[in-house]
Amino acid sequence: MKRKVILYFMTIIVLMLFLFIGLFSIFLKQYYYGGIANTLENHAETSSSFFNKYNTLSNNNIREMSGDIMDNFNYEYAELQLLSRKGEIIQSSSGFKVKNEIIPIDPAVLEGHSNYSVETTEDNKEEVLSVYTPLMYQGQVVGVLKYISSLSQVNKMMNTLLFEMLVIGSIVAIIVFLISLKLANSFVNPIKKIIEFSTSMAKGHFKARVDEKYQNELGELAQSLNFMADEIARTDKMKNEFISSISHELRTPLTGIKGWSETLRSYDDLTKEEVEQGMTIISNETNRLIGLVEDLLDFSRLEANHLKVYKEGIQVDRIIEQAVLQLEKKAEVKKITIICELLPVIIDADPNRLKQVFLNIIDNAIKFSHVDGEIIIRMKKMGKGVCISIEDEGIGIESSQISKLMDKFYQVNAKAVGAGLGLSISKEIIDLHDGTIKINSKPNEGTTVSIYLPFGI
Repeated sequence: MKRKVILYFMTIIVLMLFLFIGLFSIFLKQYYYGGIANTLENHAETSSSFFNKYNTLSNNNIREMSGDIMDNFNYEYAELQLLSRKGEIIQSSSGFKVKNEIIPIDPAVLEGHSNYSVETTEDNKEEVLSVYTPLMYQGQVVGVLKYISSLSQVNKMMNTLLFEMLVIGSIVAIIVFLISLKLANSFVNPIKKIIEFSTSMAKGHFKARVDEKYQNELGELAQSLNFMADEIARTDKMKNEFISSISHELRTPLTGIKGWSETLRSYDDLTKEEVEQGMTIISNETNRLIGLVEDLLDFSRLEANHLKVYKEGIQVDRIIEQAVLQLEKKAEVKKITIICELLPVIIDADPNRLKQVFLNIIDNAIKFSHVDGEIIIRMKKMGKGVCISIEDEGIGIESSQISKLMDKFYQVNAKAVGAGLGLSISKEIIDLHDGTIKINSKPNEGTTVSIYLPFGI
């Protein structure tokens, strides 16, 4: 990956470098060649104005006056050739014998416009700039002045500039390469560490953490992975605690059932009261096992999204009364008074699932209440629904733990009875009824669970 990043950077830089040098080369040629051409054209124009004041030109006497023309229009740094309109070389300032040849002339020059082109000499193959300027008299083109300037020095200077630009570009490319290497490392190395960390997590190692010092998205990704590792580790710990807890919860009633079943075998040695006591314990422990198994089944249905609710028009206050009646004896053991302030409200809900929720919450209220305490259940209509609050005067919960109460397997007290699934299942059931459940609590002051359910009918 690092090679690809560097290759992409270097490819872009090299292409930009060549593009810049190419454009710079074109600019240099236009600048220098155009400058030479403008200088020669301006010289010819100035000389022509001066010459025309004192001389009379025509197509017929241009050859006769070629000497005067050469003297007046000659330029020190360029060879001058006097051409006829047909392109015949009449005279040259080079001093060499004029060749008998016809030079092609651009029609634009014969119309009075100057022009220039880069040509190569036949003798030594030297590159020269040829500037064609019309020789005008009274608005008529009577001949053509051809200025020939060597480009060897100009080309040498341009090549030097281009070489310097190439050297500077190469230095820039090397600097960019080093920056790209560092930049690639800043991308690739964190990604490698994140991949290693992810691989380690996939193998079940959740203690390692990714350095969060990276900037921008990589830092956010590292934070997310660390958070995910923390959550997985926490869930894994809760799972292990759940397994330990559920094992204990299953073993305790099974031990009681097994013990009393063996005791009841010796029926003849037991009194009627002892037999009834044993049968009651077996029945209670069996019900306890059934409750645990039902919780586990509900949990598995939740995980598979198979938990269903079958809604019908029910009087919710009666469901609460049934739940209170079912837990009345348990409350009496701790001398807890349950006060109900209910309203006759009909909603569209699953009576069995709703009863399961109230049983769980009221049972928790009893479990964590002090002896001689009170539990108050209130109902009030709110908008398009009803709010049920269950308030106890128990031990309360730390604010830091409230948000975790409805997590699967979570228990405030690891030694508490139960699988830690009740509130999690209750929340899912309330969600399936399009309702909400909220918990407010303060340590040593008690807990209030508020459930909102829409009428739905």
